[in-house]
Amino acid sequence: MSMLVLGASGQIGAYTVQDLIEFCGEKDVIASSRKMANVKKAMDDLKLTKKVKLMEIDANDTNKVLDVIKKEKVESVVNCAWYQTNLGVMDACQKGGATYTDLGGFFDTCLKQIDLNKKWADAGINATIGLGSTPGMTNIAGAAGAKRLDSIDKIDIVCAWGNTLPVKEAGWPGYSIRTVLDEFTQESVQWVNGKYEKQKILGGETDVLMPEPIGKVKAYFIKHSEPATMGKYLKAKNVTFRIGFPAMDMNTFLTLRALGFADEKPIEIGGGKVSPLDYLTAMYQKGISDGRGAPPKEKFEYDMFRIDCVGKKDGMPKTATYFIVTWNDPERGVSSARDTAVPPAIVAHWQHTKRIKQAGVFPAEATVEPEAFFKELGKRKILVDEQITTTAKYY
Repeated sequence: MSMLVLGASGQIGAYTVQDLIEFCGEKDVIASSRKMANVKKAMDDLKLTKKVKLMEIDANDTNKVLDVIKKEKVESVVNCAWYQTNLGVMDACQKGGATYTDLGGFFDTCLKQIDLNKKWADAGINATIGLGSTPGMTNIAGAAGAKRLDSIDKIDIVCAWGNTLPVKEAGWPGYSIRTVLDEFTQESVQWVNGKYEKQKILGGETDVLMPEPIGKVKAYFIKHSEPATMGKYLKAKNVTFRIGFPAMDMNTFLTLRALGFADEKPIEIGGGKVSPLDYLTAMYQKGISDGRGAPPKEKFEYDMFRIDCVGKKDGMPKTATYFIVTWNDPERGVSSARDTAVPPAIVAHWQHTKRIKQAGVFPAEATVEPEAFFKELGKRKILVDEQITTTAKYY
């Protein structure tokens, strides 16, 4: 019985395949992409071509995905394609009897996925959604914090990244450039006092202290999946999600937005038509592909996450804070984006081996055991620190 990775030529999907083979020990993995040449190059770059089966599959083609699930006897699917494909791929998995995980549904799609819970429960299949770095590791850290508290007043999540090269250059985001442009053009929704509240684009600016070498960053509300589920599943009154963009990257993304690169409407260029967003996506994917073939030989690229779970224990204030830190791994030639690629591999492996088997559709905080998951991250040089702050009274 096999596992299928969709979007395996992308920045995340290729490393997900690598993790399934090298760390999870999966022997029967299908690596697929919309174009065979792209997935072959990705697997060649990672020296995995002889260890996987290559297929050309468009994740938008639900019937083709279902056909492959049936013909190849696929038991587990990891969807690393764009989040707009999530619902269609889930439909194919449910009909084909395969477990499912993905990188997140960007709030709106996430809620639509959760609404499929009864259908999946009746079918006896598990779907654990939103398993990148954020959402994913952040949700599981929130679940860990919830175990330390009797009640939760708030969970504040911050994601940041940084480049420590002597010559400061704008870095690639560790996730889809399409999602970044969505974040810069759509209102976020946060969980405030037990309900969803819309916020202005890049609102909620605040200073946040991250570990070195990133340090203090300005962070902004961003549309994300964590507030969609964590308040309800962890019984938290407030859940917020912010990103602390490096200053140079922030300016780059604002410029791209101002130039209209978030526009999906095709424009005519030299007799052909292409949308600015599709053009930007193609250039981004080319840059990622070129970089994967010549990985850097020094540590310089850091991703960091801070999750503050604030509440009470035994009637007294208590805070559980989680810092998650990763960097590009020169020894294996893997970028810091592996922190998004590793979580879906771990969870898909746990689904495949029946460690996660609850029937239905769940977010990561509902099905993934935090401590065991953190230990798996540690094996991949993705480090999780827990800091507990308590208040005691002696009167």
